[in-house]
Amino acid sequence: MRAVHAACLRIFAIVLVLAVGMSSARAQCPPEPTLQNYTGGGASTCPCFVAGEQAGAVLDAPAAHYPIEILRVGIGWGSQLGGTPQTQEQAIHVYSAGLPNPGTPIFTLPGPLLSDGSINEYNLEPYAGEIVVSGPFTVTLEFTNSNAGDIFAASVVHDGNGCQPGKNVVEANPGGWNDACALGVTGDWVFYVVYRRTGCAPTDAQELIATSSTAFLLPPQPNPTHGRTRFEFVLPCDEQVHVAVYDVGGRLVANLADRTYAAGRHAVEWNATGAVGALPPGVYVVQMQAGDVRSSRKLVLAP
Repeated sequence: MRAVHAACLRIFAIVLVLAVGMSSARAQCPPEPTLQNYTGGGASTCPCFVAGEQAGAVLDAPAAHYPIEILRVGIGWGSQLGGTPQTQEQAIHVYSAGLPNPGTPIFTLPGPLLSDGSINEYNLEPYAGEIVVSGPFTVTLEFTNSNAGDIFAASVVHDGNGCQPGKNVVEANPGGWNDACALGVTGDWVFYVVYRRTGCAPTDAQELIATSSTAFLLPPQPNPTHGRTRFEFVLPCDEQVHVAVYDVGGRLVANLADRTYAAGRHAVEWNATGAVGALPPGVYVVQMQAGDVRSSRKLVLAP
């Protein structure tokens, strides 16, 4: 087990992000600690798939939570240079088992559209009663578009901080199901699932997030920019976060955030032509620090 920040419990499990509210008419869902199975920051794209192949994560909730209903699925998607057009891939699949073979999908969402440089989230709540799992389960993205060897293409991303065996999958063509670590993937795929326990009332039950990825800063959007841009980041637990922009000489240009954020997904925006005055075109660096984790991205300010 890799060491983790003290603010997140060190336990071989998943990340849980809690929403307040419980139902008195059904079984109560007491607050759960935030759990994680990873460390580090950043995200690395993997343009290494052909049509029909799959990438995904094996997730496992605490045993006391099962059976669970899956409500939403999030997938990290990006390219090395950013700014690629929106991509439509074959499907998102949910399987009721993990490696060595997840089996047959118990649910399929066809034709997901994915945007470069963001966590793309898909609402499955209308089908929640159909997507019930009772043990380690697998969520994957199946590709329609080949991106293998194309350094400009967008693809799934991983955290680049070491690949945990048994928690990241690839279905290769040919080759079938594989542990992604055995294929040389160097991080955990950025996938998460929002779920609720089936014993909780649907309208106000706690929602929880299961993920195999880490806290990280996604590429700026748009990039290059003529002024306005957006920085999105994901936290595995409640954390004090500082986001700032620097020039290539290391001089501070703008402070964008310096406060505590709840575990989950957040974004800050920056207008380079705003109160800071006119900035020269060129390369800048946006840096996020969350606890002990630091993650940086380059930003190009166009003329």
